[in-house]
Amino acid sequence: MRLSVVEGGFAQVFLNWTSGSVIVGYLIALGASPTHIGLVASVPFLAQVASPFAAVLAERFGHRRVIAATLSTIGKFVWVLAAFLPQLGLPEALEPTVLVALVLLGSVFQAATGTLWAAWMGDVVPDKLRGRYFGLRTGVVGVVGMVANLISGAFLDRVGAPLSFQVVIVAAAVFGAIGVVLYFFHYDPPVQVVRSRSRDVFLSPLRDANFRRFLQFGVYWQFVVLVGAPFVIPYFLEELRMTFTQVAIWTALAASTGLLTTILWGRVADRVGNKPVLAVGTFLAGLLLPSTWILAGLTGHLWIIYVSAIFDAIAWGAIGPAVFNLALVTAPRQGRVSFIAMYSLVTGVAGFLGGVVSGPLLVWFQGMGGAEPSGWTGYHTLFAVSGLGRATAWIWLRRVKETTAWRTRDMLKAVRPAWSRNGLPWRD
Repeated sequence: MRLSVVEGGFAQVFLNWTSGSVIVGYLIALGASPTHIGLVASVPFLAQVASPFAAVLAERFGHRRVIAATLSTIGKFVWVLAAFLPQLGLPEALEPTVLVALVLLGSVFQAATGTLWAAWMGDVVPDKLRGRYFGLRTGVVGVVGMVANLISGAFLDRVGAPLSFQVVIVAAAVFGAIGVVLYFFHYDPPVQVVRSRSRDVFLSPLRDANFRRFLQFGVYWQFVVLVGAPFVIPYFLEELRMTFTQVAIWTALAASTGLLTTILWGRVADRVGNKPVLAVGTFLAGLLLPSTWILAGLTGHLWIIYVSAIFDAIAWGAIGPAVFNLALVTAPRQGRVSFIAMYSLVTGVAGFLGGVVSGPLLVWFQGMGGAEPSGWTGYHTLFAVSGLGRATAWIWLRRVKETTAWRTRDMLKAVRPAWSRNGLPWRD
Protein backbone atom coordinates (compact mmCIF):
# COMPACT_ATOMS: atom_id res chain seq x y z
CA MET A 1 0.00 0.00 0.00
CA ARG A 2 2.88 2.40 0.69
CA LEU A 3 4.53 1.46 -2.59
CA SER A 4 1.30 2.28 -4.42
CA VAL A 5 1.46 5.82 -3.05
CA VAL A 6 4.99 6.21 -4.48
CA GLU A 7 3.97 4.70 -7.81
CA GLY A 8 0.94 6.98 -7.84
CA GLY A 9 3.20 10.01 -7.60
CA PHE A 10 5.02 9.09 -10.81
CA ALA A 11 1.71 8.27 -12.49
CA GLN A 12 0.29 11.66 -11.45
CA VAL A 13 3.21 13.54 -12.99
CA PHE A 14 2.59 11.66 -16.23
CA LEU A 15 -1.13 12.42 -16.16
CA ASN A 16 -0.68 16.12 -15.34
CA TRP A 17 1.93 16.67 -18.04
CA THR A 18 -0.18 14.98 -20.74
CA SER A 19 -3.47 16.72 -19.97
CA GLY A 20 -4.93 20.02 -18.79
CA SER A 21 -3.06 23.19 -19.71
CA VAL A 22 -0.19 21.24 -21.30
CA ILE A 23 -2.24 19.44 -23.93
CA VAL A 24 -4.57 22.42 -24.45
CA GLY A 25 -1.60 24.76 -24.89
CA TYR A 26 0.05 22.29 -27.27
CA LEU A 27 -3.11 22.19 -29.37
CA ILE A 28 -3.42 25.97 -29.43
CA ALA A 29 0.22 26.22 -30.52
CA LEU A 30 -0.58 23.84 -33.39
CA GLY A 31 -3.57 25.96 -34.46
CA ALA A 32 -6.40 23.88 -33.05
CA SER A 33 -10.08 24.83 -33.23
CA PRO A 34 -12.64 24.73 -30.34
CA THR A 35 -13.79 21.37 -31.71
CA HIS A 36 -10.26 19.96 -31.27
CA ILE A 37 -10.12 21.28 -27.71
CA GLY A 38 -13.47 19.73 -26.87
CA LEU A 39 -12.43 16.42 -28.42
CA VAL A 40 -9.04 16.19 -26.72
CA ALA A 41 -10.75 16.41 -23.34
CA SER A 42 -13.36 13.80 -24.27
CA VAL A 43 -11.48 11.14 -26.28
CA PRO A 44 -9.82 9.72 -23.12
CA PHE A 45 -13.34 8.82 -22.02
CA LEU A 46 -14.12 7.21 -25.36
CA ALA A 47 -10.94 5.17 -24.90
CA GLN A 48 -12.54 3.54 -21.87
CA VAL A 49 -14.47 1.23 -24.22
CA ALA A 50 -11.26 -0.83 -24.22
CA SER A 51 -11.66 -1.60 -20.51
CA PRO A 52 -13.74 -4.81 -20.92
CA PHE A 53 -11.08 -6.31 -23.16
CA ALA A 54 -8.51 -5.77 -20.42
CA ALA A 55 -10.94 -7.49 -18.05
CA VAL A 56 -11.14 -10.47 -20.41
CA LEU A 57 -7.34 -10.77 -20.40
CA ALA A 58 -7.19 -10.58 -16.62
CA GLU A 59 -9.95 -13.14 -16.05
CA ARG A 60 -8.55 -15.63 -18.54
CA PHE A 61 -4.84 -15.38 -17.77
CA GLY A 62 -4.53 -13.72 -14.35
CA HIS A 63 -1.16 -11.97 -13.89
CA ARG A 64 -2.70 -8.52 -13.63
CA ARG A 65 0.68 -6.99 -12.87
CA VAL A 66 2.30 -8.17 -16.10
CA ILE A 67 -0.69 -7.26 -18.25
CA ALA A 68 -1.00 -3.80 -16.68
CA ALA A 69 2.72 -3.09 -17.12
CA THR A 70 2.66 -4.17 -20.78
CA LEU A 71 -0.37 -2.07 -21.68
CA SER A 72 0.95 0.96 -19.80
CA THR A 73 4.35 0.76 -21.52
CA ILE A 74 2.73 0.81 -24.97
CA GLY A 75 0.69 3.82 -23.93
CA LYS A 76 3.79 5.76 -22.88
CA PHE A 77 5.41 5.12 -26.26
CA VAL A 78 2.39 6.64 -28.02
CA TRP A 79 2.92 9.84 -26.06
CA VAL A 80 6.55 10.03 -27.18
CA LEU A 81 5.25 9.90 -30.74
CA ALA A 82 2.81 12.71 -29.92
CA ALA A 83 5.65 14.84 -28.57
CA PHE A 84 7.55 14.63 -31.87
CA LEU A 85 4.48 15.34 -34.00
CA PRO A 86 5.86 18.60 -35.53
CA GLN A 87 8.91 16.65 -36.76
CA LEU A 88 6.84 14.06 -38.68
CA GLY A 89 6.47 16.27 -41.75
CA LEU A 90 2.66 16.33 -41.74
CA PRO A 91 0.68 19.27 -43.19
CA GLU A 92 0.30 21.87 -40.44
CA ALA A 93 -3.49 21.94 -40.80
CA LEU A 94 -3.58 18.20 -40.05
CA GLU A 95 -1.40 18.27 -36.92
CA PRO A 96 -4.16 19.09 -34.36
CA THR A 97 -6.34 16.25 -35.69
CA VAL A 98 -3.46 13.77 -35.57
CA LEU A 99 -2.64 14.87 -32.03
CA VAL A 100 -6.23 14.21 -30.94
CA ALA A 101 -6.01 10.76 -32.56
CA LEU A 102 -2.75 9.99 -30.72
CA VAL A 103 -4.31 11.10 -27.44
CA LEU A 104 -7.15 8.67 -28.13
CA LEU A 105 -4.73 5.83 -28.88
CA GLY A 106 -2.60 6.47 -25.79
CA SER A 107 -5.73 6.74 -23.66
CA VAL A 108 -6.93 3.32 -24.84
CA PHE A 109 -3.93 1.69 -23.17
CA GLN A 110 -4.22 4.00 -20.15
CA ALA A 111 -7.90 3.12 -19.64
CA ALA A 112 -7.21 -0.60 -19.92
CA THR A 113 -4.41 -0.28 -17.39
CA GLY A 114 -6.62 1.71 -15.04
CA THR A 115 -9.30 -0.97 -15.05
CA LEU A 116 -6.83 -3.67 -14.08
CA TRP A 117 -5.27 -1.42 -11.44
CA ALA A 118 -8.66 -0.64 -9.83
CA ALA A 119 -9.60 -4.31 -9.45
CA TRP A 120 -6.06 -5.16 -8.34
CA MET A 121 -6.00 -2.50 -5.60
CA GLY A 122 -9.50 -3.50 -4.55
CA ASP A 123 -7.99 -6.85 -3.52
CA VAL A 124 -4.93 -5.31 -1.87
CA VAL A 125 -6.56 -2.68 0.38
CA PRO A 126 -8.69 -4.00 3.28
CA ASP A 127 -12.35 -2.95 3.13
CA LYS A 128 -12.30 -1.24 6.52
CA LEU A 129 -9.35 0.99 5.52
CA ARG A 130 -10.40 1.73 1.96
CA GLY A 131 -11.85 5.20 2.52
CA ARG A 132 -8.98 6.64 4.54
CA TYR A 133 -6.31 4.90 2.43
CA PHE A 134 -7.53 6.19 -0.92
CA GLY A 135 -8.24 9.56 0.65
CA LEU A 136 -4.61 9.71 1.80
CA ARG A 137 -3.28 8.39 -1.51
CA THR A 138 -5.34 10.85 -3.51
CA GLY A 139 -4.14 13.73 -1.37
CA VAL A 140 -0.47 12.78 -1.54
CA VAL A 141 -0.37 12.22 -5.28
CA GLY A 142 -2.31 15.46 -5.67
CA VAL A 143 0.48 17.35 -3.93
CA VAL A 144 3.01 15.65 -6.20
CA GLY A 145 0.90 16.75 -9.15
CA MET A 146 0.85 20.27 -7.70
CA VAL A 147 4.65 20.47 -7.72
CA ALA A 148 4.70 19.04 -11.24
CA ASN A 149 2.24 21.69 -12.43
CA LEU A 150 4.25 24.52 -10.91
CA ILE A 151 7.40 23.27 -12.64
CA SER A 152 5.70 22.80 -16.01
CA GLY A 153 3.87 26.14 -15.75
CA ALA A 154 7.07 28.07 -15.13
CA PHE A 155 8.81 26.18 -17.93
CA LEU A 156 6.01 26.75 -20.46
CA ASP A 157 5.96 30.50 -19.73
CA ARG A 158 9.71 30.80 -20.38
CA VAL A 159 10.31 28.50 -23.37
CA GLY A 160 8.81 29.02 -26.79
CA ALA A 161 6.07 26.81 -28.22
CA PRO A 162 5.76 24.12 -29.43
CA LEU A 163 9.21 23.05 -28.14
CA SER A 164 8.18 23.72 -24.53
CA PHE A 165 5.20 21.36 -24.77
CA GLN A 166 7.26 18.69 -26.52
CA VAL A 167 9.86 18.67 -23.75
CA VAL A 168 7.22 18.42 -21.02
CA ILE A 169 5.44 15.50 -22.74
CA VAL A 170 8.67 13.55 -23.24
CA ALA A 171 9.54 14.10 -19.57
CA ALA A 172 6.04 12.88 -18.68
CA ALA A 173 6.63 9.65 -20.56
CA VAL A 174 9.88 9.11 -18.65
CA PHE A 175 8.19 9.58 -15.26
CA GLY A 176 5.36 7.32 -16.37
CA ALA A 177 7.84 4.61 -17.32
CA ILE A 178 9.40 4.76 -13.85
CA GLY A 179 5.95 4.17 -12.39
CA VAL A 180 5.54 1.12 -14.62
CA VAL A 181 8.81 -0.33 -13.31
CA LEU A 182 7.42 -0.01 -9.77
CA TYR A 183 4.50 -2.26 -10.77
CA PHE A 184 6.86 -5.23 -10.60
CA PHE A 185 7.51 -4.58 -6.89
CA HIS A 186 3.79 -4.52 -6.08
CA TYR A 187 2.04 -7.36 -4.30
CA ASP A 188 -0.33 -9.02 -6.76
CA PRO A 189 -2.79 -11.25 -4.89
CA PRO A 190 -3.49 -14.50 -6.75
CA VAL A 191 -6.84 -14.50 -8.53
CA GLN A 192 -8.97 -17.33 -9.78
CA VAL A 193 -8.65 -17.75 -13.54
CA VAL A 194 -12.14 -17.82 -15.05
CA ARG A 195 -12.77 -19.50 -18.38
CA SER A 196 -16.02 -17.63 -18.96
CA ARG A 197 -17.29 -16.42 -22.30
CA SER A 198 -16.22 -12.94 -23.34
CA ARG A 199 -19.80 -11.73 -23.51
CA ASP A 200 -20.22 -12.48 -19.80
CA VAL A 201 -17.78 -9.65 -19.10
CA PHE A 202 -20.36 -7.32 -20.65
CA LEU A 203 -23.55 -9.00 -19.44
CA SER A 204 -22.78 -9.94 -15.82
CA PRO A 205 -22.58 -6.34 -14.54
CA LEU A 206 -25.80 -5.46 -16.36
CA ARG A 207 -27.67 -8.31 -14.69
CA ASP A 208 -26.91 -6.90 -11.23
CA ALA A 209 -29.76 -4.48 -10.43
CA ASN A 210 -27.87 -2.40 -7.86
CA PHE A 211 -24.75 -2.06 -9.99
CA ARG A 212 -26.96 -1.13 -12.93
CA ARG A 213 -28.36 1.75 -10.88
CA PHE A 214 -24.81 2.83 -10.05
CA LEU A 215 -24.00 2.77 -13.76
CA GLN A 216 -26.94 5.10 -14.43
CA PHE A 217 -25.53 7.59 -11.95
CA GLY A 218 -22.08 7.29 -13.51
CA VAL A 219 -23.39 7.91 -17.02
CA TYR A 220 -25.30 11.01 -15.96
CA TRP A 221 -22.43 12.39 -13.88
CA GLN A 222 -19.73 12.00 -16.51
CA PHE A 223 -21.91 13.56 -19.19
CA VAL A 224 -22.81 16.71 -17.25
CA VAL A 225 -19.22 17.18 -16.03
CA LEU A 226 -17.78 16.91 -19.54
CA VAL A 227 -20.29 19.39 -20.93
CA GLY A 228 -18.28 22.12 -19.20
CA ALA A 229 -14.93 20.63 -18.17
CA PRO A 230 -13.12 20.79 -21.56
CA PHE A 231 -13.31 24.59 -21.60
CA VAL A 232 -12.29 25.45 -18.05
CA ILE A 233 -8.58 25.74 -18.90
CA PRO A 234 -9.23 27.55 -22.24
CA TYR A 235 -11.46 29.95 -20.28
CA PHE A 236 -8.63 30.62 -17.85
CA LEU A 237 -6.08 31.12 -20.62
CA GLU A 238 -8.11 33.02 -23.22
CA GLU A 239 -10.94 34.80 -21.37
CA LEU A 240 -9.25 35.55 -18.03
CA ARG A 241 -5.79 35.98 -19.63
CA MET A 242 -4.09 33.82 -17.02
CA THR A 243 -0.52 32.66 -17.65
CA PHE A 244 0.51 29.00 -17.44
CA THR A 245 2.16 29.80 -14.12
CA GLN A 246 -1.08 31.25 -12.75
CA VAL A 247 -2.99 28.17 -13.90
CA ALA A 248 -0.35 26.04 -12.20
CA ILE A 249 -0.79 28.05 -8.98
CA TRP A 250 -4.54 27.41 -9.19
CA THR A 251 -4.01 23.66 -9.52
CA ALA A 252 -1.34 23.76 -6.80
CA LEU A 253 -3.72 25.45 -4.39
CA ALA A 254 -6.40 22.87 -5.16
CA ALA A 255 -3.95 19.98 -4.73
CA SER A 256 -2.43 21.21 -1.47
CA THR A 257 -5.87 21.80 0.02
CA GLY A 258 -6.97 18.44 -1.37
CA LEU A 259 -4.33 16.68 0.74
CA LEU A 260 -6.39 17.61 3.79
CA THR A 261 -9.89 17.32 2.33
CA THR A 262 -9.41 13.87 0.78
CA ILE A 263 -8.08 12.47 4.05
CA LEU A 264 -10.99 13.96 6.00
CA TRP A 265 -13.60 12.84 3.48
CA GLY A 266 -12.04 9.37 3.45
CA ARG A 267 -12.43 9.08 7.21
CA VAL A 268 -16.00 10.32 6.96
CA ALA A 269 -16.73 7.72 4.26
CA ASP A 270 -15.36 4.93 6.46
CA ARG A 271 -17.81 6.06 9.14
CA VAL A 272 -20.99 6.94 7.21
CA GLY A 273 -20.48 5.25 3.83
CA ASN A 274 -19.50 6.45 0.38
CA LYS A 275 -22.98 7.24 -0.91
CA PRO A 276 -23.76 10.28 1.30
CA VAL A 277 -20.24 11.64 0.82
CA LEU A 278 -20.64 11.37 -2.94
CA ALA A 279 -24.06 13.04 -2.84
CA VAL A 280 -22.70 16.05 -0.95
CA GLY A 281 -19.58 16.25 -3.11
CA THR A 282 -21.46 16.30 -6.41
CA PHE A 283 -23.87 18.95 -5.12
CA LEU A 284 -21.00 21.19 -4.03
CA ALA A 285 -19.20 20.65 -7.35
CA GLY A 286 -22.26 21.97 -9.17
CA LEU A 287 -23.03 24.83 -6.79
CA LEU A 288 -19.60 26.25 -5.99
CA LEU A 289 -17.28 25.69 -8.95
CA PRO A 290 -19.14 27.04 -12.02
CA SER A 291 -20.51 29.96 -9.98
CA THR A 292 -17.03 31.14 -8.97
CA TRP A 293 -15.69 30.77 -12.53
CA ILE A 294 -18.58 32.87 -13.81
CA LEU A 295 -18.22 35.48 -11.06
CA ALA A 296 -14.50 35.89 -11.75
CA GLY A 297 -15.22 36.57 -15.40
CA LEU A 298 -18.03 39.05 -14.73
CA THR A 299 -16.17 41.05 -12.07
CA GLY A 300 -12.63 40.75 -13.43
CA HIS A 301 -11.36 39.75 -9.97
CA LEU A 302 -8.84 36.97 -10.50
CA TRP A 303 -8.64 36.16 -6.79
CA ILE A 304 -12.07 34.54 -7.07
CA ILE A 305 -10.50 31.86 -9.28
CA TYR A 306 -8.12 30.99 -6.47
CA VAL A 307 -11.07 30.71 -4.10
CA SER A 308 -12.57 28.24 -6.58
CA ALA A 309 -9.44 26.11 -6.13
CA ILE A 310 -10.37 25.67 -2.45
CA PHE A 311 -13.91 24.73 -3.45
CA ASP A 312 -12.48 22.33 -6.03
CA ALA A 313 -10.51 20.54 -3.30
CA ILE A 314 -13.55 20.33 -1.03
CA ALA A 315 -15.87 18.96 -3.71
CA TRP A 316 -13.53 16.64 -5.58
CA GLY A 317 -11.88 15.53 -2.35
CA ALA A 318 -15.21 13.89 -1.63
CA ILE A 319 -16.08 12.77 -5.16
CA GLY A 320 -12.83 11.11 -6.23
CA PRO A 321 -12.36 8.50 -3.48
CA ALA A 322 -16.12 8.05 -2.90
CA VAL A 323 -17.04 7.19 -6.48
CA PHE A 324 -14.09 4.80 -6.74
CA ASN A 325 -14.95 3.08 -3.47
CA LEU A 326 -18.67 2.93 -4.26
CA ALA A 327 -17.82 1.16 -7.52
CA LEU A 328 -15.89 -1.44 -5.51
CA VAL A 329 -18.64 -1.78 -2.90
CA THR A 330 -21.43 -2.29 -5.43
CA ALA A 331 -19.39 -4.87 -7.38
CA PRO A 332 -19.00 -8.45 -6.05
CA ARG A 333 -15.50 -9.57 -5.14
CA GLN A 334 -15.65 -12.50 -7.58
CA GLY A 335 -15.44 -11.12 -11.11
CA ARG A 336 -14.95 -7.57 -9.86
CA VAL A 337 -12.69 -6.65 -12.76
CA SER A 338 -15.55 -7.11 -15.26
CA PHE A 339 -17.79 -4.82 -13.19
CA ILE A 340 -15.11 -2.12 -13.01
CA ALA A 341 -14.55 -2.54 -16.76
CA MET A 342 -18.24 -2.02 -17.49
CA TYR A 343 -18.32 1.09 -15.30
CA SER A 344 -15.30 2.41 -17.18
CA LEU A 345 -16.93 1.64 -20.53
CA VAL A 346 -20.33 3.25 -19.99
CA THR A 347 -19.01 6.32 -18.17
CA GLY A 348 -16.32 6.67 -20.82
CA VAL A 349 -18.90 6.78 -23.61
CA ALA A 350 -21.00 9.26 -21.60
CA GLY A 351 -18.00 11.49 -20.95
CA PHE A 352 -17.02 11.38 -24.60
CA LEU A 353 -20.52 12.41 -25.70
CA GLY A 354 -20.50 15.25 -23.17
CA GLY A 355 -17.19 16.48 -24.54
CA VAL A 356 -18.38 16.15 -28.14
CA VAL A 357 -21.42 18.36 -27.54
CA SER A 358 -19.51 20.87 -25.41
CA GLY A 359 -17.75 22.46 -28.40
CA PRO A 360 -20.89 23.02 -30.52
CA LEU A 361 -22.76 24.18 -27.40
CA LEU A 362 -20.08 26.79 -26.69
CA VAL A 363 -20.20 28.05 -30.29
CA TRP A 364 -24.01 28.20 -30.10
CA PHE A 365 -23.99 30.04 -26.78
CA GLN A 366 -21.38 32.48 -28.09
CA GLY A 367 -23.63 33.17 -31.07
CA MET A 368 -26.40 34.30 -28.71
CA GLY A 369 -24.40 37.35 -27.65
CA GLY A 370 -27.10 39.83 -28.63
CA ALA A 371 -29.49 38.46 -26.03
CA GLU A 372 -26.98 38.19 -23.21
CA PRO A 373 -26.35 40.71 -20.40
CA SER A 374 -23.23 42.82 -20.65
CA GLY A 375 -20.15 40.83 -19.75
CA TRP A 376 -21.92 37.49 -19.99
CA THR A 377 -20.33 35.13 -22.54
CA GLY A 378 -20.95 31.72 -24.01
CA TYR A 379 -18.47 30.27 -21.52
CA HIS A 380 -20.67 31.44 -18.65
CA THR A 381 -23.79 29.86 -20.11
CA LEU A 382 -21.94 26.60 -20.68
CA PHE A 383 -20.68 26.53 -17.08
CA ALA A 384 -24.17 27.35 -15.74
CA VAL A 385 -25.72 24.44 -17.66
CA SER A 386 -23.01 22.04 -16.49
CA GLY A 387 -23.30 23.32 -12.92
CA LEU A 388 -27.04 22.73 -12.78
CA GLY A 389 -26.52 19.18 -14.03
CA ARG A 390 -23.81 18.48 -11.46
CA ALA A 391 -25.83 19.87 -8.55
CA THR A 392 -28.73 17.49 -9.29
CA ALA A 393 -26.62 14.33 -9.67
CA TRP A 394 -27.54 13.23 -6.13
CA ILE A 395 -31.01 12.32 -7.43
CA TRP A 396 -29.48 9.43 -9.38
CA LEU A 397 -27.71 8.18 -6.26
CA ARG A 398 -30.85 7.75 -4.17
CA ARG A 399 -31.69 4.31 -5.60
CA VAL A 400 -28.15 2.91 -5.25
CA LYS A 401 -27.86 0.64 -2.21
CA GLU A 402 -24.80 0.59 0.01
CA THR A 403 -24.88 -1.62 3.10
CA THR A 404 -24.47 0.32 6.38
CA ALA A 405 -24.38 3.68 4.58
CA TRP A 406 -26.12 6.56 6.37
CA ARG A 407 -28.80 8.65 4.74
CA THR A 408 -27.39 11.93 3.46
CA ARG A 409 -29.69 13.93 5.74
CA ASP A 410 -28.45 11.99 8.77
CA MET A 411 -24.86 12.72 7.86
CA LEU A 412 -25.64 16.42 7.55
CA LYS A 413 -27.45 16.43 10.90
CA ALA A 414 -24.30 14.99 12.51
CA VAL A 415 -22.15 17.90 11.30
CA ARG A 416 -23.12 20.31 14.07
CA PRO A 417 -22.39 18.04 17.06
CA ALA A 418 -19.17 16.83 15.45
CA TRP A 419 -18.14 20.44 14.82
CA SER A 420 -18.91 21.36 18.44
CA ARG A 421 -17.03 18.37 19.86
CA ASN A 422 -13.88 19.70 18.25
CA GLY A 423 -14.28 23.01 20.05
CA LEU A 424 -15.18 25.00 16.94
CA PRO A 425 -17.76 27.81 17.05
CA TRP A 426 -21.11 27.23 15.37
CA ARG A 427 -23.55 29.88 14.15
CA ASP A 428 -27.04 28.89 12.95
